[in-house]
Amino acid sequence: MGQDKIKNIYYFVDGRGNNPVKEFISGLSLGERAKVFAYIMELKKQGNNLHRPLSDYLGHGIYELRPKANRVFYFFFLKDNAVLVHAIRKKTNKIPLKDLEVCIKRKFSVEEHAKVEKFNL
Repeated sequence: MGQDKIKNIYYFVDGRGNNPVKEFISGLSLGERAKVFAYIMELKKQGNNLHRPLSDYLGHGIYELRPKANRVFYFFFLKDNAVLVHAIRKKTNKIPLKDLEVCIKRKFSVEEHAKVEKFNL
């Protein structure tokens, strides 16, 4: 990759027009929401130069933002864009396989159909 800055950040939108990451974030407390947005803005600034403890690579092109107990999963799209595909409250040390599978499925969906909504703060 090598880019420093992300041009745009998008939310994954499913076939029914639902936006699961946006819905997850809106269900958080004000403080948690502020923390998630701060991490997303850091992702926009640093791109793939963002590393632990803020972000980590999980494999299959999927990364995670790590604001406290929440996880927001994303991938890089068309070089200088990022798509937020899934979010969870982490309850165990490892990311559950079913959540990683959701991320991969949504990544393929975006790559095939490019159904996304632009992230605006």
